Amino acid sequence: MSSWSCIYCTLINDPFYTICQGCGSQKPLENGKKPMKSMGSMVPKIITDTVRDVSNAISDLVTNKERKPAHNFVRVGHFRTPLPNGPYVDGQSNNPNANQHPSTSTFFVDTPQVERPNRYENVETTPEVEQQQEHQMCSKITSTLKKEAQEKSDVVYKNILEYCTSSNTPFIDDQFLHNKKSIGTLHFTKNGVKRHEEPDFLHWLRPSQMFTKDGRSFPWSVLNNPRPSDIEQGTLVGDCWLMSAMALIAERPDVLDEIIPRKQYSHFGVYQIRLCVEGKWKVVIVDDFFPCYQHTNSIAMAVGRRNQLWVPLIEKAMAKELGSYSKLHGASLTQGLSMLTGASCVNYNCPPLPRNSDDVDTFWAQLVSSKESGFLMCCHCGAFENNAAESEFRAMGLLTNHAYSILDVVYEHGHRLLRIRNPWGQFVWNGKWSDGWPGWPQDLKQRLLHNRRDETGAFWMDLDDFVHRFASVTVCKLRMDWTELRATQDVGGRSDKALQIVVTDTCEMSVTAFQKGGFNKKDNLNDLMVCVHKTSPDGRVGELMEMSARIAENHFTIDEFFLAPGIYTIVCHSPRAQLLHKKGRVNIVVHTRYPIFAEHIPLTRRAAHESLQQVIMKEGDVVQNTNNGVVIRTLTNKFRGMIIMADNCLENKYLHVGVDCSQSMNIQSSRGMLQIVDVVPPLSRQVLIVLSTIDDSAQYRVSNSLKTLVHHKKYLLPEMWYEAAISSPPKSQHYPPLDSDSIIHSISSVF
Repeated sequence: MSSWSCIYCTLINDPFYTICQGCGSQKPLENGKKPMKSMGSMVPKIITDTVRDVSNAISDLVTNKERKPAHNFVRVGHFRTPLPNGPYVDGQSNNPNANQHPSTSTFFVDTPQVERPNRYENVETTPEVEQQQEHQMCSKITSTLKKEAQEKSDVVYKNILEYCTSSNTPFIDDQFLHNKKSIGTLHFTKNGVKRHEEPDFLHWLRPSQMFTKDGRSFPWSVLNNPRPSDIEQGTLVGDCWLMSAMALIAERPDVLDEIIPRKQYSHFGVYQIRLCVEGKWKVVIVDDFFPCYQHTNSIAMAVGRRNQLWVPLIEKAMAKELGSYSKLHGASLTQGLSMLTGASCVNYNCPPLPRNSDDVDTFWAQLVSSKESGFLMCCHCGAFENNAAESEFRAMGLLTNHAYSILDVVYEHGHRLLRIRNPWGQFVWNGKWSDGWPGWPQDLKQRLLHNRRDETGAFWMDLDDFVHRFASVTVCKLRMDWTELRATQDVGGRSDKALQIVVTDTCEMSVTAFQKGGFNKKDNLNDLMVCVHKTSPDGRVGELMEMSARIAENHFTIDEFFLAPGIYTIVCHSPRAQLLHKKGRVNIVVHTRYPIFAEHIPLTRRAAHESLQQVIMKEGDVVQNTNNGVVIRTLTNKFRGMIIMADNCLENKYLHVGVDCSQSMNIQSSRGMLQIVDVVPPLSRQVLIVLSTIDDSAQYRVSNSLKTLVHHKKYLLPEMWYEAAISSPPKSQHYPPLDSDSIIHSISSVF
């Protein structure tokens, strides 16, 4: 007998083996036919052996390094590694003698004997094709994803440039026409009154036709030693979040260079802007026609001083992606930084009053760690509605509702100090540790102040003054050496999906969710929660590892956490989608220190229910725990509202429970009513009610009154009824009746 080579993974096996020791495949038949795959003993080798080899190969390919294979492969050109449930990772080696393959240096997760083209080959893809292509995936380094998006755009860019050159005409973007629709309705405030106005007073001009403050003192350019003070806001008063984000990016020329891949001034007006739109990398092509005032021919939107175009070009690319300039109104600084950098962005709130010293120390540690990691940091000055508070801040040199850059964080002689810059380049803090403060120690003044005179608009402030006057710090976690996995999945429909990931080494990661098409929309699913669960050996949703808070945003991030090697499931919840029968699509972005694998799997009713129960078990509070086997839990932590769940641990009695939430304010119920009655069978568990806010921007109040009764009867008892429940049909167990399609309130076993 002789050794044999596996036709799937190419591993050479000893002759006495009939099953491949690398992937679990059967030995080839003598007639040359491919045997059926044997799934036995396959999963253990995924995490401990072969997937790690593929992970190392991926890392080597994207970093142009060479690594010897862990196994003695006869043919290095093409290998396949089984993943759970049968998918395979297909790869192409750098070996010049290997068999040819349609894709080079790119990994795809695919089914056996099926090759899929690079998902960036086609200029346009439908959502159905996009989701099919993303069914099985592998994470890639950020620079690789940016390069792929650039290559896709370069094809269109070169075609446009060739046509403009041959015809000697400027480029006119037919996907973002020069009309009123592309501008939209303008929002502004006049004499304290919010107004809306059609853009009839604007027309579109190229730079050579425009009048600017700098006149002909500077030639037109894309970038000319950009500074934060170059940015001037235009007539769009609602896009200050974008202006602040661009001002912060101007502090980092390396980041700005990534956003604008071609920096030469184009006489034909063809430009590319690289953005991360709703969690997806995209290079947007725009022309250089901008809305201008008809009576002055000066640009009406954002202006780049010294005749620089990078400011209006970025603003126009954003407007094109969102549909119009007016849709730039009223987003957040976190959204702006995320779109400009593609990195995960998190907010650290300043410790509120009364301040605990431990909370302040933790907050300081977060700032120091972010600075040492080289992250981009900014802060938001407190928001106040009364004029007295605003006047007080202005007297100290601060602007309320304004974003500042954080340049440095230092600890000197027992003082915790922050170096902060106003992106305007003027109007700075004049209190303790300001430039003119007389209390400076001479050695600190020499080291911290005199050497930084070139930082216009910058000032020092100690931590105590900072937490008293600023509301939060936003950290943009730029890591070019990490990998990214970006996937789209449905939420709120019968075809809901979950994202299953395979972690091969102990790995640090973060998870961000973007609601697709939800930017600046009022009807989006703002009650989204993202949960990361350990997957049990039998494939069920297991222990909750991390979860996002349910906040009033269309995107959010689960900050860094560690996962041990294993299989995990990421589940998106939307109680509002279930209640209103709405559907949505969510882009999930997983940033990881090491490459990971993933695939979409069906989210069954059972899996969704188990996920929500795990959330309540870990994050909820026990409000009633009786000796007779009844446990009632409520969840308010990380949730804008409340969830109530009941456990009946008794073997032969029914739990009758009534919930009265009628005193709540700005709250809607998943049951359609705020007074409910349910009967929970023996050894069973039920989520009784989910309360979520109606208006996410307004204050809310949640109240609940519980009454429980253990009884041998399994139907509703009159003594448990509320007034509305009197009309319930006889021999019913739930009022109001449970929706047959309800996932949230289905009854399951306690054990």
